[in-house]
Order: sequence, then C-alpha cells, then structure tokens
Amino acid sequence: MKKATRDAVMLWGMAANITLSLILLRQLQTVGLHPLHATLFQALGCAACIALVDRGAVGRLVAYRSSIRYFVIASLLGFTIPRLVVSGAVSHTGVGLTTLAFTLPLVVTYVIALIMNVESFDRKRLAFLSLTLIGALLYISTRGATVHAESHWLYILMLAPIALGIGNIYRSVAWPGDLSPTTTALATALCSLVTYGALAAVYPAATPWTFFTNGSHLVLLLLFMGIAGSSQLLLFHLQQSAGPVYIGQSGALVVLLGGVTGSIFFNEHYSLITLLGSVLIAAGVYTYCRSRALEGSP
Repeated sequence: MKKATRDAVMLWGMAANITLSLILLRQLQTVGLHPLHATLFQALGCAACIALVDRGAVGRLVAYRSSIRYFVIASLLGFTIPRLVVSGAVSHTGVGLTTLAFTLPLVVTYVIALIMNVESFDRKRLAFLSLTLIGALLYISTRGATVHAESHWLYILMLAPIALGIGNIYRSVAWPGDLSPTTTALATALCSLVTYGALAAVYPAATPWTFFTNGSHLVLLLLFMGIAGSSQLLLFHLQQSAGPVYIGQSGALVVLLGGVTGSIFFNEHYSLITLLGSVLIAAGVYTYCRSRALEGSP
C-alpha cells in the first residue's frame, strides 16, 4: 500500500474512532457516568490497549526518563485538557457541535506550523484549509443558535481546539529522537491517567455505584476504552508518518461523521446552512489531501 493511501486510511480510521468515542461518551453520561470519571477511564483504556499492542513499550519508558517534560506537556495539550473540555461539554452542546473541537485545530496547527517553518507556505493548501474554516464557522453559527440556554459551553468548548493545535505542533517539533510512536502514546496516556486520578481524588465527582453493577453499562465503558486506545495509536503513527497539519484534518472528518451520527442516534437537527458547512469542510479536506499526495509531501 502506498504511503499516501496508508496515511489516508489511518486518517479516516482515527476520525471514525473519535466519532464513536463521542457517541459512547454522551451515552455513558446519559446513564450516569461523571465526565471526570469518563476521562479517567478513557486514559486507562489508552494505556491498557497500547501496553497490550506493544508489551515492550513499558520497559522502554525507563530509558526515556529524561523526556518526562515532553510527555507531560504533550499529554496536557493534546489529551488531558481537550478531553476534560469535550467530556464536560458534549451533554450540553450535542455530538455534532462538539466535533468542532476536533476541526478547528487544523487552522490553529497550520498557522503555528507556518510561523515555526514546520510547514511551507502554499497558496493552494491555504485555500483548501480556508474552505474547512469557512465550513466550520457556518456549522457553529447555525448550531450555536439552537443552544441559547447553554451558550457559554460554546466558549468553553473552544479551549479544546486551541490546546489540540498547539499540542500537534509541540509533539512534532519536540519529539524525542528515536522514541517509537507506541512508547510515546503510552507515556502520554499514563501522564493523563495520573492527572485525571489526582483530579478525581480531590474533586467529589459522583458516579452512582449502580452504574458499575449494570452489565450493559460496563460493555459500553469497555468499548469506549478500547476505541480510545486505538485512536491514540493511530494518532501517534500518523504524527510520525504525515506531520501535524495532516493530522489536523481528522477533525473535519469527525464533523461530517458526527453530524450524521448525531442525527441518527440523538435526534439532533441540522439546517441547510449547516449541511453546506459540512460540504465545504469535506471539500477542503479532500483537496488538501489530494494536493499533498500529488506533490509527494511528507
């Protein structure tokens, strides 16, 4: 399989996983799981899945103790903060609107990448990414109008793409030498797990005990944890293979998938303008990916 095709498959796979995780997250909160506990189990699922896939990753972490600062910063920006924001917002903003937290990092990442010379300036690519931004703005303007009572959650939600965009760049430029993607993914997952555990210890979050005695709830929780792990593995393999701006496109795909699934599973309604925004997002992502493939970009 050609590199461009392999990267595209991983990109779509990661987008599908993120969308499924949002659906499961909202469903789990509906049946009683507290948002903080959801992020704790999400990080635990990531660490467990990665350790199972690459059992040697745990041992290799000892050799990279000097990179602990990298792991902590990458974890906070790329996972800990965004997941807390998304987990808290999804029940207030809906699956469709929450997907914007994964779309806007594309723009944040590209701007920072240009400033730091991680990505070269290209007018065509900028035009393609602008389509995505315009589509996202159309999407958020129409969806935002339907949640007047909790509009403050829209502003809180915007903290996620800022953190994700900065995190995308940081992971690329500060990646420790010969560190493998699975080892890096495991280290960041463990850092998130420790942070969430500390927060859960000091914050009296309440998840009813009956949640953990219900078999169907536990199945949903295990599925949520497994999808979280596979998403993180795909992310770090793409990080090393295709770069931060390419990864940023996954969020635009999540918007499309999230809009469809939000309508099907949660009866979320969308206007024609929202659908137009989705089309622009899809067009921007497709043309950007195609331009990279034709030019043989890394």
